[in-house]
This record gives sequence, structure tokens and C-alpha cells, in this order.
Amino acid sequence: MMKRNQLLLLSALLGSLALAGCDVASKSSQAAPATQAAAPSATTPAAKAAIACPSQDFDAFLKAFADDVEVQKAHTQRPLQSDSVDPNADPEPKQVTAMLDGDALQFPVMPSSQTQKSDGLVLSQTELNGDKQVMLVKPDTDYQLSFFFRKGECWTLYRKRDDSL
Repeated sequence: MMKRNQLLLLSALLGSLALAGCDVASKSSQAAPATQAAAPSATTPAAKAAIACPSQDFDAFLKAFADDVEVQKAHTQRPLQSDSVDPNADPEPKQVTAMLDGDALQFPVMPSSQTQKSDGLVLSQTELNGDKQVMLVKPDTDYQLSFFFRKGECWTLYRKRDDSL
């Protein structure tokens, strides 16, 4: 089971690299180039190498992040800042901030591309001082989620905000 999961993760990583414009060997020899590419930084276990940075290009990274829970787990800051609205606050709703880790940090933190499409969510992006903000909204509703990513060695989700009521 572990080997199958690693192969699936490796396959997803190679797909992401191909999207980012990297040269990927033919399907029959994908495993060897991926191992060689991971070798220089192979101070981590093989499983960690399989969930290495999917792409330096944010759009390719975001697709991999949304569609792979393991990528989300590997590239989410802990604790994760989570801002939401408390609709029951008195006298009016107010912003609440929590730092999520352990059991409080539930994955997936971002819905997959398929879920976004089936739920009618619209994705938009903005850049804030080099960071990226990704917003998911459902038109004609109060559904509004924002995800904030910062670039280091790879992109990392450092904050999420739920402005839905």
C-alpha cells in the first residue's frame, strides 16, 4: 500500500513538472529521472521527495495544491492562521483568528478543482507584495474563502480566511 501511494505521488509530481515546462522522460522511464532529480537534496525520506515542491510557477503549484491532499499537507504552514467570522457575536458579527495545528488542522484545506467546478465556485488571484491571494467565491451567495501563499523554497499556505456568514 505504501509503495502504491508513493508511486501515485511520484506520478502526480511528474505531471506537475510536465505542466511547468520541465522535460520529463518517456512514460517507461519516469521513475529513474525523478529519483535522479531528487537525489541532490535527498536528505529527506523518499516519501518526502515525492511531495517536493510541485512547481515554482504559482499556477502549476496551485493546481497541484488544490488537487492533492499530500501536497497540501507538505506545503501548509503549521500552525496555520485561520480567520473567520463569528456570526453569533454580540452586538454584530466579528472577525475571529485561530492558529490551527494537530487535530484542529483538517485536510483538505482547499477544495479540489473538481469540487470547485461542481460547486460553482469561481477562483481569482491577486498578488500582495510578492505573496499570492487566491479567492474562491460562489456567485450570488455569501460564500467567500481566501487562501494566502508565500514564496520561499516553494510556495506555502500561511493563512486562510473564511468571510462567509
